[in-house]
Formats: sequence, structure tokens, C-alpha cells
Amino acid sequence: MHEFYLKNKARYKKSADKMLRFAAPELEKITNRSYSEVFDEIWKHYESNMLENFPYIGGDEVSGTGNLTGAYTYVSMGEVLKRYGVSVEDSAHIMVLSYERKTEKIPRIVRKIMVKLFIKPKLLNRIFLKKDAKNAANAAKNPGSFVTQTQIPPEEGYQFSYHNLYCPLSEFAHKYGYEEYMPYLCNLDYVMFGVLGAPLYREHTVFSDGDYCDFKLNTQAKPMPYWPPVFLQGRGFK
Repeated sequence: MHEFYLKNKARYKKSADKMLRFAAPELEKITNRSYSEVFDEIWKHYESNMLENFPYIGGDEVSGTGNLTGAYTYVSMGEVLKRYGVSVEDSAHIMVLSYERKTEKIPRIVRKIMVKLFIKPKLLNRIFLKKDAKNAANAAKNPGSFVTQTQIPPEEGYQFSYHNLYCPLSEFAHKYGYEEYMPYLCNLDYVMFGVLGAPLYREHTVFSDGDYCDFKLNTQAKPMPYWPPVFLQGRGFK
């Protein structure tokens, strides 16, 4: 286990508990056990299989670390739920409910500010160009971290777009055999953007296409429903 994760293990346990507790009723119902018992199982799996193997990609200084550690909390949940006969798709529905409820807890004033940002492409471009530079500098020091590229002008039909050129979540899935979860983890982006009222569209992912993940906003449209997962809706989006 990298020293960064070892040092912050207690904090990650608290964060995982907070996130999964949003779906405590569903976890108790589907396992017929108390939430604390189920969480203990999930944490043991996460500690041994995720924290033990996570690459160091910049720590708390980069947003990608939180993406990696948070997403794989749900993967550990799915792996534990398999012991109770729960399918990956049913686990993914619990992921959606948990993440939806978590996002809905963002203070209303913050959500309003974020929604206003989504309709100001020029401001978004400035913000994300700075993010691109920060990610590039981090990737130079910590290979395997996120690399992003804001698209100027944006792709046709959209007011804003950027690409993820490298995804450590996808790399980890391929390396440790969690590929079946990746499309559902990608779908969580639609949950977050959907709750915030931002119409996200994506036709490429690093995981399925091997090139990039495209994040595109069409502020003249309505957010797509995120359950069933977007990639199963037959509309060509992932």
C-alpha cells in the first residue's frame, strides 16, 4: 500500500461510510443484514483490494484521486453484494441511488452557482484550461493520472466540451479485473450532471474505445435520464 493511502486510511473509511450510508436501506434489504455489518464487509474488501493496489496519482492536490478512491468504493460494494447473489446491474442501481442522494446534498446555493457556470461556455473554458495545465503538470510528475484537453471551439452542436485523454479508473479496472463495473461507473457522471440540471452527452470513453472520454454540454437540451444507464438506452451515448 502506498504511504499516502496508508496515512489516510481512516479518512477514506469515514468517507466510504458516509457515501454508502446514503443507500443503507437498500443494502440492508438486499442482504438481510444490518448496515454496519455490510459496511464492515465492504471496507475489508476495499482495504485489501483497492487501497492496497491504488497507484499514487498526486494525492489530495488533484481531483482525480477522489474520483478513483470514491468510484472503487462502489466496486467493493458490488463485489461484496455478489456474495449475497446480487447482480452487477442491481448493485449499479444502488450505486446510482447512493450517488444521486449524495449529489442532492450539495447546498442549494452551490448547486445554483454550478448551474450558472454550465451556461457560460467562455468562463468554463477558462476554468478548464487551467485544469488542463494543472493535470498536465501533475501527470508529468505522477504518470497514470488524469490528462484532460478542453476543446476550443467545442464539438459541433455543443456549447462546451472537453476530453479525458487518460483515465486511471479504466486502467485499474483492466489491471485488476473490474471491467464489468466500468460502464456503470461512467454512468455516474450522468447522475451528477443530471441532478445539477446540466445536459451531459458522451459518445467515447477511454474504457470502451481506447481513445478518450468526451464530456459535452448542450445547454439547449434537457438532461438525459440516467436510469436505466445511458449506455443501455440505445441512443449511442456512453
